[in-house]
Amino acid sequence: MKSLLFLPADKAHLFPKATASGAGCVVLDLEDGVSEKQKLAARDLLRGLQDEIREHEACEIGIRISSMSTPDGLEDVLCQLDLAHLPDWIFLPKCESPRDLEQLDHLLQDHPGKEMVRVCALLETPAGLSNAEAIASTHAPLHALAFGYADYTAETGGTMGWNSLVWPRGQLLNAAVQNHLWAIDGVYLDFNDPEGLEDEARNARDMGYNGKFAIHPSQVSVVNSCFEPSDEEVQWALNVLEKQKDTAGQGAFVVDGKMVDAPVILRARRLLGLSDGDDHP
Repeated sequence: MKSLLFLPADKAHLFPKATASGAGCVVLDLEDGVSEKQKLAARDLLRGLQDEIREHEACEIGIRISSMSTPDGLEDVLCQLDLAHLPDWIFLPKCESPRDLEQLDHLLQDHPGKEMVRVCALLETPAGLSNAEAIASTHAPLHALAFGYADYTAETGGTMGWNSLVWPRGQLLNAAVQNHLWAIDGVYLDFNDPEGLEDEARNARDMGYNGKFAIHPSQVSVVNSCFEPSDEEVQWALNVLEKQKDTAGQGAFVVDGKMVDAPVILRARRLLGLSDGDDHP
C-alpha cells in the first residue's frame, strides 16, 4: 500500500484531490483531525460520501474513528452502521488492549459489509506498545498495526527523532510480523521537509515496515518512492529466484558473490510481493 493520506472528515470538499494524490489509501479522519465542535458535522459529511466510499477506483478508502474509550468513538462506530457500504479500512486509534478490537468487532457484527473491512490498530501510547503482542494476536479481525509516535512521545517526553524511537518501532514490527500483520509507520509532521520525510520513510522501509501515513498530498510521492523497490533490487530478487530454480535441491547457492539461503530467498520474494503459493514472474 505504501502511503496512506489522512484527510479530516470535515474537509469533504478536498476528497477528489486527496484520492487523486497517488496514495494507496485516503483515510477520512474523525479523530484528532476534527475539532470537538465539528465532529457531528463531520459524521454527516461522511454519510454524504457513501457513493464515493463504496467504489472508488483511484485508491482504497479508510476511516479513522475516535478511541473506543470515548463517547466519540462509540458515535463514530454507529455512524459506520448508517453507511450502506463500509469503507475498505477502519483505523482504531489509541488501541491499548485486545478488548478495544473485540468491542469494535461486536458493534459492527450486524453490518452486511463487515467481512470486507480491514482493521488497523494504532498503537500510540506506552500501554499500547506494552500490549503489542496481545493486541496483534487478538481473535478479532485485524490486518495491520500502526505506530502513532506523536502521541507516544507526548507521554514519554522523548523526541520524535528516528534514533529515539527505534525500540518501540521494533517492538510493534515484531508483534506485527509474528502475527502475519502489516506494519505501518506514523506521520512525519513537517510537510515542508521532504528530505527529512525521505530519510524517515527509507529507515522504516529498511526496518521492515509496509507503509507510512502522510498528512499532506505533497508527502505521498515521497513515501511511495521510498517504499517502491528500486530497479536494482527487483533485478537482484529475480536473479535469486531464477538461480533457485536452476539449483533446486542443492541447498545454498551464490548470487553476485554472496551466499543465498532460505532467509535470503524469502526476502527476495517479499521484495517482489509474492505470497507463499505464487511463482515468480
